[in-house]
Amino acid sequence: MTDVTKRVDAFLAEYGMDPARVDLDQCARAFQADMERGLRGDPEARMPMLPAYLAPEGDIPQDQPAIVIDAGGTNFRIGLVSLGARGPEIQDLRVFPMPGSQGPITWEEFVDQVSEAVLPLTGRSRRVGLCFSYAAEILPNGDGRVLRFSKQVQVEGSEGKELGRDLSAALAEKGAPGVTFSVLNDTVAALLGGVAALRDEVFDGFIGLIYGTGVNTCYAERREKLSRVTTPWEKGSMLINMESARFDGAPLSEFDRRLDARSVDPGLCLYEKMVSGRYQGEVIYHALRQGAEDGLFSPELAAFLRGLEDLTSVQADAFSARPYGDGLLAAACRTEADREAVYTIIDRAVERSARLVCANLGGILLQTGAGARIHRPACIVAEGSTFYKGHLFRGKLERLCAEYFTGVLGRSYAFRQVADANLIGTAAAALLHA
Repeated sequence: MTDVTKRVDAFLAEYGMDPARVDLDQCARAFQADMERGLRGDPEARMPMLPAYLAPEGDIPQDQPAIVIDAGGTNFRIGLVSLGARGPEIQDLRVFPMPGSQGPITWEEFVDQVSEAVLPLTGRSRRVGLCFSYAAEILPNGDGRVLRFSKQVQVEGSEGKELGRDLSAALAEKGAPGVTFSVLNDTVAALLGGVAALRDEVFDGFIGLIYGTGVNTCYAERREKLSRVTTPWEKGSMLINMESARFDGAPLSEFDRRLDARSVDPGLCLYEKMVSGRYQGEVIYHALRQGAEDGLFSPELAAFLRGLEDLTSVQADAFSARPYGDGLLAAACRTEADREAVYTIIDRAVERSARLVCANLGGILLQTGAGARIHRPACIVAEGSTFYKGHLFRGKLERLCAEYFTGVLGRSYAFRQVADANLIGTAAAALLHA
C-alpha cells in the first residue's frame, strides 16, 4: 500500500467512510432483525416487508399467453408473453412513453391511455400482469392500490385508486369484458422471472435483487411467519417485497449525513442513499470536496473540486474504468498522486456499497436458511444497470459473498441473470393468479 492510499484511508476513517465499519455479520443480522419486525407489523420496523400475495410455487400454465405491462419511470412496455416448454416467448412488444412522464395527466386520462394500449391484445388473452414501479399496496386479490407516483411521473387524483379494478372497467366499456389484472413490484417480477426461466435448474430458494438507480430485494417467506396476512393463505410461502431502501441499521458517514440533509426526504431511505446508483456519485462528491479542504489533493485539483457543483455515479464509474481517459475527473487529475487519491476514494465507496448489498442478501439467507446444502444453492436473480454495468461493483460483491456466505455462514449461492426477467415474471404472476 502506497503512502497516498494510506493517507486516503486515514481520511475516510476520520469521516466514518471506512468500508470496514460495515461489519458483514453484524449488518446482516441487523437486516434480519428488522425483517422480523416488519413481518410482525412492528411500527419500529424500517422495512415494511410488503406481502405480494404471490408464491414461487405452483404450476404455471404452459403455452398460454398473458398480456404484460412494464410501467417504468420513463418507458411503458406492453406485449404478450408465453411460458412454454421451449422457454419464454415474447411477442408484439411495444414501447411508449410512460403516461404522465411528459406532463401532468388525470387518473381518468391514465386509465384511458393504458386501457387503449391493452385493448388490441385482449383478443389473444384476458390475463394481464402489470409490473408497477411505483409505490402501491398489493391486495389479496392481486390488484394494486396506488399510494403515489414518483420519478417525475404526474398522475393527478391517483392516490388510493385500484389499478386492476379501474382498468378492467375501462376495458369492459371498450368492448373487452372479463380482463383480470395481477399487479406486482419490479423486484417481485425479477424473482418470478428467474423461477419461470430457470425451471430446469434446482435451487434452494430464490432472492430477487434490484441494484440500479434504486435498490430493493424480495424473497419467499414461510407461511408461519406471515402474521400480518389475515387473508387465508394455503400455500407454503409468500413473496415479500422488503423495500430494502428504507433500512437504517448501517453506520452513516459524515458524507452520508450531508447528502441526506440536502435530499428531498431527509431521514428516509438511508440505505438506498448509501448504496444505489442514484446517490453513490453524490456520496463520492462530498468525500472529494472534503478532501480538497483537507489538503488531500494538489492545489490545482482542489481548486477544480471546489468549483464542482455535483458528480454523478456514471462520472465516478467512468473514472474507475479509465483513470487516464478523457472523463471529467480523469481530465482534472494532473499528477499521479491525485489520480491515485481519487481512485482510492471511489474504490472504497464502491467497496462499502458492495458490503452493504452483501449484508442485505446475507440477512435473507439467515432468515430463510436457504443454501444450507452445497449442491442446492440459493439463486439470486439480479437486475439493474449498476449491478451489471458498474466497473468495480460486481467483482467486489462476488468476492464478499464468497467470503461471508460460503466462508462464514456455510451457504451455497448462485447469481443468475435472466433476460427480460421483469416481463417473464410479470407473465408468471398473471398466469399464477388465473
